Amino acid sequence: MEGNQRNEFFNEIIGNIDDIFVPDDLHSARRELQDGEISRTLERCYSVISESGKLLSGTTASALSHRKPLSASSLQLSVTSYLSRFLKRPVYEKIKRRQTRLDHNLFDILWPAMRKTSKARHLEEDINCGIIAPDFDVFVVFQEFLVPLLKDMHCLSIDNDFKPQPRLAYFPMDNGERLNTAAFVFDDESMLVTRCLVEASRNLDQLELPLNLTIGQLEQAERLMMSKIFTTNFADAIGETDSGNYFTLTELLEPDSEVAMMLNSLGLMIPLLDTQDLVQAAESTAFNGALWPYGRGVFVNSAHNLAVWLNCQEHLRVISITGGKEPADMGAAYTRVGRAISYLETQLHFKESYLLGYLQSRPSYLGTGLKMTTIVKLPNLMKEMDNLRHLCSVRGLSMVTNRLSKLTVRLVNMQSMGVVEYVLFQDYCTAVTNILSLEKDMSLTNSKHIATMLVKIFRRKKNSIVDRN
Repeated sequence: MEGNQRNEFFNEIIGNIDDIFVPDDLHSARRELQDGEISRTLERCYSVISESGKLLSGTTASALSHRKPLSASSLQLSVTSYLSRFLKRPVYEKIKRRQTRLDHNLFDILWPAMRKTSKARHLEEDINCGIIAPDFDVFVVFQEFLVPLLKDMHCLSIDNDFKPQPRLAYFPMDNGERLNTAAFVFDDESMLVTRCLVEASRNLDQLELPLNLTIGQLEQAERLMMSKIFTTNFADAIGETDSGNYFTLTELLEPDSEVAMMLNSLGLMIPLLDTQDLVQAAESTAFNGALWPYGRGVFVNSAHNLAVWLNCQEHLRVISITGGKEPADMGAAYTRVGRAISYLETQLHFKESYLLGYLQSRPSYLGTGLKMTTIVKLPNLMKEMDNLRHLCSVRGLSMVTNRLSKLTVRLVNMQSMGVVEYVLFQDYCTAVTNILSLEKDMSLTNSKHIATMLVKIFRRKKNSIVDRN
C-alpha cells in the first residue's frame, strides 16, 4: 500500500472511530451499539421525526411556538417536528451507534417523544421537548444533537458558544451584602392568578441519576439528604421552627393514601405514573429504574407550603407554592426555594458542569435547575389559544394547558441556563405581568364594547317606542 493510500485508509478508520467514540473521550462505552432490535427501533424513530419535520419546512420561527398540547396525536407530532430541526440525517448517522459509559444509546434519549401519550398520564412538566437524559454522559456523547437543541430550548442563540454558567445567586445585593429575600406580588385585582409554584432541582456529585442506582446507593442518597433536611438548621434556613414530616414513596402510592391526597390538595404533588397499568409501568421503569419506588420519599415542611422530593428522576427536587390567602405572592414561594437551596449548597456537593450548570435528568432544568410556574385564568386571551401561545413564546414562557380544566393555563419560564437565578426571577415576573396586563386590557376593551352595544340597543328601543307613539 502506497503512502497516500495508507494515510487515507487510517484517516477513514479514525473518522469512523470518531463517529462511535467522542474525541478526548471519558464518557462513552467505547464500543458501538450492536443490538439489532434497538437499531431498527431507532431507524423507525428517526423516520417519524424526519417525516413530521416536513410539516414545518419553510418556517424561520422557533419550533417551540408550534407546540400545541391539544391532544395525544398533536402533542407527539409537534414534539417530533421540533426535534427534527436538530436531528438531521448527517447528525443522526454520526451518533446513532454511540453508547454512554452506562450503555445508554440515542433511543434512551428520544423515547419519550415516541410515547402514545394520553391526557390521563402525560408528564409535560417533566419532559420538555420530548427528550430525557438517562445519565450525565449523554450531554457529551450526543453533543452534536443536544448542544443546539439545548441552546434553543433555553432561548439562547444556536450560533453562539455556551457561556460559563454563573454561580448561584438567588437574591439581590444590598450595600455589598447578599439579601435572603426576594419580594414580588403580581398585581392581581382581577384575581386572575390561581397559584404560583417554584421548583429547583439538584443531583448529588458522587452518584449517578436515581434511574441507575443500586439499592445500597438509593439508601445512601436518601440517608445523606435527609440528614441535612430533617434538621433544625434546615428549618431555620426556610424561616420555621418545626422540622416537618417525611413520607416514603411506598406509603404515598398506597390506595387511597392520605399523604397523596394531602399533597394533591396543597399543590405539592409531582406527576407520577400508574404502575398498575402495563404501559405506564413500562414507562415508569424507563424513567425511574426497576427499583421504583424503593429509596424514594418526600419531606413536607410544617407550614405545608414546601416539599422536598428525594430520588424522583433527580436526587433532590425542592418545590414551594403560594397559599390560598396570597396566591399571587410569587416572591414568597421563590424565597423559600432560594433559602432551601442556598442552605443545602453549604451541606452537600452537587453535580455541575462549567457550561451547562447543574446537571439534570430533565434537560429543560439545566443551568440553574430553576422553574417558575404561575397558574392563571385568562378568559379573553384563551379564546385564541394559538395567539396566546405566541404571546407567551416571544416572552420566553411555555404555556402548558391544564388537562383537568379548560379554565386555567400554566405559564413556565423556558430559560434556566446562562443567567443567575435572581435575573431569571425578575425576567419571569415581568413576562407574566405583561400577559396579565394584556388580559386586563382585553377585559376593559370588551367592557367598553359591551357598554357601547348596550347604549345602542337602548337607543334603538327608545326610537322604536317613539315611532309607535
